[in-house]
Amino acid sequence: MEKKITGGCHCGQFRYETTSELIAPNYCHCADCRKLYGAVGAGFVVVEEQTTISGEVSVYESEGDSGNRKQHLFCGVCGTPIGERVDAYPGTIVFTPGTLDEPTAFVPEAHFWVSRKAPWTRLDDGLTQLETQPEG
Repeated sequence: MEKKITGGCHCGQFRYETTSELIAPNYCHCADCRKLYGAVGAGFVVVEEQTTISGEVSVYESEGDSGNRKQHLFCGVCGTPIGERVDAYPGTIVFTPGTLDEPTAFVPEAHFWVSRKAPWTRLDDGLTQLETQPEG
């Protein structure tokens, strides 16, 4: 039986459901993630786009630090940052792990864009640290 992973925004107006494996569960420390998520960086999990999505979504488009064109997804009601679609990775959608209903589904593997982390950020959790974005 496939494991179903669900999540959503703070107010419950935006929901998602997937049976896709969580691909590349990582933390990003680029300046864009610090600004967009108001934090030291952002955690991400990539899933296949056949994920079921319901609710209002607001979209903000930008070109990220990495040069990738992105659509940042936010709940259209409460503003929760949901994740993004990245042009360089067609057929996938990226979710922030804080939106997962079951937080233990997020098991991070690495920190990336460590070369761009804020100087006050300490990374001493034993995860792999990549200077730039992972390949693939």
